[in-house]
Amino acid sequence: MPEAAVIEPNRLCGVQEMEIVVNGPDGANRLFICSGIAEVEVGGGEPHPRWEQVFLQFDVGREFDPGKERVLKTISTASIGGVRSDGVPNFVGWRVYGAAADLEEKNHRVRMNIAIGSRDSQAFLEQVVYTVHILAYVPD
Repeated sequence: MPEAAVIEPNRLCGVQEMEIVVNGPDGANRLFICSGIAEVEVGGGEPHPRWEQVFLQFDVGREFDPGKERVLKTISTASIGGVRSDGVPNFVGWRVYGAAADLEEKNHRVRMNIAIGSRDSQAFLEQVVYTVHILAYVPD
């Protein structure tokens, strides 16, 4: 399989964020939960039918102050939210290969990385549903 492209969503919708005070491991005192839907358009590859895999990347949640706050752990999930087929696809398929999230050092936000794919040139993956749990230390 050729190297996968990195894409950004067309838009994020239904974005929700929650901050919960916790007494967690390693001094964690906050749990941030970020969820929403990433709208994309990922079609299958040519020659027909070939899997087209891409890496979907975008930032979630608040900006963390690197001098005072620490992101201790992230847990992320992703699933297929919406698909489309044009015409009559023969070997249609859609897939979420995996999801991961980690603190991006440049902008101090958590970056979501989701590996997704579509098979058949008439099959399109249009929405990916995501959730990220961020365990952090934030001074009171």
